[in-house]
Amino acid sequence: MSSPSSPALPPKGSIITSIRTSCSETRVSANIQVDEESIKTLLQSRIFKSTFKHLRLAHGLAMPLQFPSITSEVNLISLLSILNFAHGYRVPLKKATGRGAYDTIRVLLFGMYLSHDDEGLMSAKGLKNISKAKVAELMNLTNYIHLERPHPSIPGLTIGELGGPLYELVDLVTGVLNQTEEILVNAGYSDLGEFVIAALRKGQKDEQPGVSDAEVVLDEIIRTFPAFQDVGTFEGKPIYIFKKALFLLHALVLRFGQEGDRRIPLPDTDELPIFSDNVIPSMLVHFGVLDLSATTVPTLRDAFQPVAVTANLDYDPTTSKGSDEIKGKEEGSKGSDGYQQMAVGPQLSEQEAYVLRAAAIDACEMIVRMAKVLDVTGEDVWIQSLTLPELDGWLWSVAKEGRLRRDLSRFRQGGRCVMY
Repeated sequence: MSSPSSPALPPKGSIITSIRTSCSETRVSANIQVDEESIKTLLQSRIFKSTFKHLRLAHGLAMPLQFPSITSEVNLISLLSILNFAHGYRVPLKKATGRGAYDTIRVLLFGMYLSHDDEGLMSAKGLKNISKAKVAELMNLTNYIHLERPHPSIPGLTIGELGGPLYELVDLVTGVLNQTEEILVNAGYSDLGEFVIAALRKGQKDEQPGVSDAEVVLDEIIRTFPAFQDVGTFEGKPIYIFKKALFLLHALVLRFGQEGDRRIPLPDTDELPIFSDNVIPSMLVHFGVLDLSATTVPTLRDAFQPVAVTANLDYDPTTSKGSDEIKGKEEGSKGSDGYQQMAVGPQLSEQEAYVLRAAAIDACEMIVRMAKVLDVTGEDVWIQSLTLPELDGWLWSVAKEGRLRRDLSRFRQGGRCVMY
């Protein structure tokens, strides 16, 4: 989370511009190449054409729950967004429960929502009182947060103590929830959903009823909650990413913007930057869009080698052959060795990760610009209407398709991280 040494946030009214400018400057300074031909090849590839239409909106937001009010549902989506991290714990989570990071957070929130706790775990008071033990229980991790070590004085006896990567994850999640409660209570809000709706209404555009200014909403959310302050540095300059805040806005649009029901004002998210995590930059490397071979960050040059770009672009997971490749040996299923078959990606420092995430944001801007002018005809004209959130949804979701979920490595950032 944010610390006194963290880079300053952008000036008011400049968050979206600052994301684009800082990420473009970072990619150029790091000499990460994006070639126009590589973009055209991706847009005309078999993997893109065969999967884009059914994966473009797949952001994992389906909620099998009934909500008593719109505030209650916005609250769950907001908590899902602020807790949308834990990428570095993917392998131990798969080994323990068979779930990845995002699905583990969903399980936690479903459990919190259905809890019969007197205060209600989703409220600000509930977030204050939630403990590490309760978080571990709801994440189904109670049996995986201890380490065993030999007793210091009794031979043959082992003792257990709290520790290990999944205990670290539980500690991070509990810390974000407790911090969020403190901020909400001090500001007079009963839950995070109430705060977000107030931010949406503050951004209401007078000339466009039902439409909220994304810049205003992002400003309110990011400046209030350190867990949304996703900022790094490279060569002494800030890199603005704000993945979770951007994800939150688009999640609300996907849920409430398709019904013609404007009970809450919503921003237009079609032109917002992508929500850059570890998956999307990694996929852009595997698809040949991000060329790291000459980057000025030496550790990134061979981080993903070897990369089978042609084979990846020519892969079609919708065919029976493609979909059957991993049938019967689901990646990471509990009690199996699936997690051991997952390709191991590079571990990056915080700065290296920010550079790669920034390059992905700039590359996606270039992909969408290229798509709009791409020379296509007939059944491929839909490519020209590609939007940034759709591209984000596709890149994030296609990584889970067929052999790609097993064979294509994703980087992970070392150390404690609550930004993605």
